[in-house]
Parts: sequence; structure tokens; C-alpha cells
Amino acid sequence: MSEQQWTDHPRLRAWLREQEAGFEGWAASHPGTWDFSPGSLDGLEAVVRAQFSSWEEARAAQRTAQVTVPAWYFGEVCVRAGAVWKVNPSAVPDPEWEGPFVGVPGDPMEDPDHEDLYEDDDYLPAAVPVAELRDIFLKDPPWRLRSIVEEFEAWRRGSTDSG
Repeated sequence: MSEQQWTDHPRLRAWLREQEAGFEGWAASHPGTWDFSPGSLDGLEAVVRAQFSSWEEARAAQRTAQVTVPAWYFGEVCVRAGAVWKVNPSAVPDPEWEGPFVGVPGDPMEDPDHEDLYEDDDYLPAAVPVAELRDIFLKDPPWRLRSIVEEFEAWRRGSTDSG
């Protein structure tokens, strides 16, 4: 794997600290059950839909705590389902950066020769929480945020069954 760390990077640590610090205030102003369970994501979707009326509105606010703090919460639910927070250490942050993503531990993508490490049928779940919250306005039912968490749970079950 690369000498630069995908899961332990200064940009990642700073973003996570900032969002976690804002969570208590966000949760207090958005009553609900914020227990980091997959079921709580239905409430999170409802909050996002109540706060924004369109993809464009959510996109315009994607760098604000109105989006980044609930995105952190969503990512933390994914972490409890088997994901880890990541950031590409070689990517230079730009004004369009949407924040870190969640993915499976040890994803071959982290290796410089990752193309050689994937099998044709490999699928490893990953999600960019800020983008997923924004994109709820573009996806049709039955898709839900919890669908992503279910992918991580299925991956974790499969990785422990075969390992």
C-alpha cells in the first residue's frame, strides 16, 4: 500500500474533528433518534428533505454545517456497519472537494497498482457522504441512505464468512 495514509491523513482528521464537534448542536436543533443505527437514517433523510427543496439547494450548501455535519453522521453509521473513513492522500484539495468518503478496509484502490488487484466481479462498497445527502433529491424509491449501509453490512458478512 502507499506510504501515504488513506485512513490517517491530516485533512481527514481535521474534517472529522470539525463535524463531530458540531454534531451535538446539530442534533439538538434537529430532534430525533440519533443513535447511529441504520434506522435513524430515515430521520436524517427527512431532515435533509425538510431543510432543502432540491439538489441545487443542497449543492449550494454542501460546504456548510447544514450538510457536512449530517454527512458526518451518515458516514459514522456506515463505519459502524464495517466501513472506514478515507481520503485520497495524493489528491490535491480543490474548491470542488466534497469531503472524505467511506469505504471498506484494505480496498485495493489504495495501492498504486490497484488496476492489477481487482477481479472482474469485485464490488467493494464506498460512498461520499456529502454527495449522498445532496443526491437524495436525484434518486428514486426504493433507494434510501440505509441502502448504502446495507451494502457495507453485506460486505462485512461476506468478508467474515470467507475469511
